Amino acid sequence: MHYAAYMELADWGTRWREGRIGFHQSEVTDFLAKYADRVWGDSVGRVLVPLCGKTLDMVFLAERADAVVGVEFAEQAVNEFFAERSLDPDIETGSPARYAADKYTLFAGDFFTVTPEHVGEIDAVFDRAALVALDADARLRYADRLRTLMRRGAKSLLVTFDYDQAEMEGPPFAVSAEEVERLFGDSFTVEHLETKDVLNDMFRERGLSAMTSSAFALTRR
Repeated sequence: MHYAAYMELADWGTRWREGRIGFHQSEVTDFLAKYADRVWGDSVGRVLVPLCGKTLDMVFLAERADAVVGVEFAEQAVNEFFAERSLDPDIETGSPARYAADKYTLFAGDFFTVTPEHVGEIDAVFDRAALVALDADARLRYADRLRTLMRRGAKSLLVTFDYDQAEMEGPPFAVSAEEVERLFGDSFTVEHLETKDVLNDMFRERGLSAMTSSAFALTRR
């Protein structure tokens, strides 16, 4: 997962520099592969990936999108994404810095400083690990920010985790289906797609007795 605003941002940069990125997946998110066509059809338009790290999900999305826009605090992750694709991006310095090559435009900076002027008109959002990276107060801010970035009719595929928060400190934080509705229900149509058990040895070692992951389709009203 790609966490920011859950811990000190400087610590996040340190994790990338030291290679402590066990949250980075070596394959495309299964919920994305399973539900992309159902949520967006065969064309995604301009898709935003908040707190994107160097996720392979962006490569999957680029196969069906006109453009993929990512936001990531750790500039190292942005550089590694382009290097691993053998792409030489055009770079505009600033806050956030802008990297662009092929279908990809990645911003290196704090997600909460990104505006519609930066990202353009957003048709779709894929969130595997942004919402669950944020504490309760920041999740409210995140929902508000998405409202400003997504056009009416835009669709988001959201992935969450849920577990007994008393058993483990986040991140990833527990986000229930009820909280998804509270956060987004006033301006999005919320559809629960699937919930599955995802408890594994890593989370057992952190103290969890049960853990689920859910996928939701959110449509901006």
